[in-house]
Amino acid sequence: MPASGRRSASNAGRLTAPFVAGFVEVACGAPELAWRACRIVRCAVSDPYRIVSSPVRLPGVVPIAQLSAMVSVDALCRRARSRGSEAEWVSLSLAGDLAGQHATERELAREGLDRATLGREAFVARVRDHEADARARLGRLLGSLCIDADIDAGAIDREPVARAAATAFVRLFEQGRLALLERVVDTCPRCETVVDGVDAEPGEIPVDAVLVDLELVGGLDPLRVAIIAPELLPGVIAVAVPEDHPAVGDAACLPLTGREVPVIADVTAERPRLIVPAHDVADHELARERSLTAVDVLDGEGVVRAQGPLEGLSRYAARTAAVQLLTDAGRIVGVEPMDEPVSRCRRCGTVLVPRLGRHWFLGMGELEEAAADAVRDAGVSFAPPSAREDFLARAVTGGDWCLSHQVWAGQPAPVSRCLDCGQVAVTVESESSCGKCMGLLAPDDSVLDARFVGAVAFLAAAGWPEDETGPARVAPVTTFLVGPNGLSRWALPVAALGVRLAGAVPFQHLAVQEVPEGEVAPDDLEELIERDGARVIRAALMLGGLETDAARELVELVDDPPAGQGLIDDLVTAWEAAFDAATPRVAVDLVAGALAAGVAPGEDERIASLTAPLLGDC
Repeated sequence: MPASGRRSASNAGRLTAPFVAGFVEVACGAPELAWRACRIVRCAVSDPYRIVSSPVRLPGVVPIAQLSAMVSVDALCRRARSRGSEAEWVSLSLAGDLAGQHATERELAREGLDRATLGREAFVARVRDHEADARARLGRLLGSLCIDADIDAGAIDREPVARAAATAFVRLFEQGRLALLERVVDTCPRCETVVDGVDAEPGEIPVDAVLVDLELVGGLDPLRVAIIAPELLPGVIAVAVPEDHPAVGDAACLPLTGREVPVIADVTAERPRLIVPAHDVADHELARERSLTAVDVLDGEGVVRAQGPLEGLSRYAARTAAVQLLTDAGRIVGVEPMDEPVSRCRRCGTVLVPRLGRHWFLGMGELEEAAADAVRDAGVSFAPPSAREDFLARAVTGGDWCLSHQVWAGQPAPVSRCLDCGQVAVTVESESSCGKCMGLLAPDDSVLDARFVGAVAFLAAAGWPEDETGPARVAPVTTFLVGPNGLSRWALPVAALGVRLAGAVPFQHLAVQEVPEGEVAPDDLEELIERDGARVIRAALMLGGLETDAARELVELVDDPPAGQGLIDDLVTAWEAAFDAATPRVAVDLVAGALAAGVAPGEDERIASLTAPLLGDC
């Protein structure tokens, strides 16, 4: 295009700061805005090029971060193919998770039905249909963005993945790393299942804790305790006090129940507090250390089942009733405003109930440490580079992962129990009779955490367990792209399970897609795509949202670069480095700043060729 037909750089200057300042400074450590200052760790594109994106959740709204990641992967594959490489995208999608169950329940509610009325088999069929529809909708949306992804092929409810998940569970059990334990876990009364940490939203509720003086059997001054949840008084089995407290070894009389409970020393206690081990993780550990027996109060629906005046009341109705009973008895000596820490189910918004139960737990500490060592030994690269230290730091904090959930449509746990002797059988192939007494085996009702199945799906995509060395063989050409929270949600579990089950970290490069989470795509996104064009919406998604005005301006700059003296050779070098590191969003910020500064005449085709993988070509 002749120079006379191009816009001046001054007309595009407003694009520079919004797109370059924050991201370049954070991701590359460069305080200045110039795109030339950005340093990116290079990770050469291999031939073939294999990229795996972290599993996406299908039902409900589509997160902007999810779409942005898919545009990124599509751009990476387009660029690899343009360079003569064979590009493979493994696009995983979750199935049988809590999101699918809740979305289907909402659909049933509009029909005046619920899953209990429908029955488990029919409900599971509805969930499968709902998930298939969601995959089809996502496929159509991606198609309108010129993204070629086989969503169905990556669904984790496929038979190869189901078998791999069962095999992984059995092998971990045989290695002694998986155990059936009695622990306190968060459960949703509405969804009636254990809730994985990624499906929980932590928060606080302002409450008025009631102050009650507990009489001591030994005659000492009463212990004043602040009770946030008086509905749990039937489950109190002790009162913890600081180690040097004179009441240690005495017994306290509980209101409402009339029971006497021991007063015990606890190094973590700053003031007297009630111990309720059936509904508090820390209290349960303390009770185990002291050989104290837990007393259940709330059932799976959040209803008080302990005998007494509160029996049959739901949790918060029981709290109101307990306060009234304490008031009537003259036991409340004051009120203290506090913030009660709670977690809510991300799917239905219900406050979760910590409950004691027997579940399958996988100890992740040693597995994550081994994964960290393997990452160091294998020289796995990270983008941005700071993600490596973050990954290694998180790897030493692994706790126990609860793998057994109660989502009806989930992957069944490969566990059966003998109806005669109670023997537990953990086998990939279901058996009908007990190996101990020949009694009848009944399958466990629990299902595997969908996140565990999703992590194993990464290995199954490489042919495991039929091909034991598959994950190790494809690792050198595999890039794993995750979202902002993907290090702990996906990267660590995948690496840990890969090392333990397949003998290798199943990827060589880990790229973190730095896109703000929380924003969701509007219902009329396909209309926006039709109105503004796929190139504009792809650009908007890569810029971190759906700001179509800014994206449209960027596309216009690409199509009609303003005149200037920008060094395109430097831009190309930085752009290639960003793509080699599997961080296309960095490349977007780079080209935005460069074009806004202006480029030399005759560079139009070079700019168009450079940005083609990102903007797509329908």
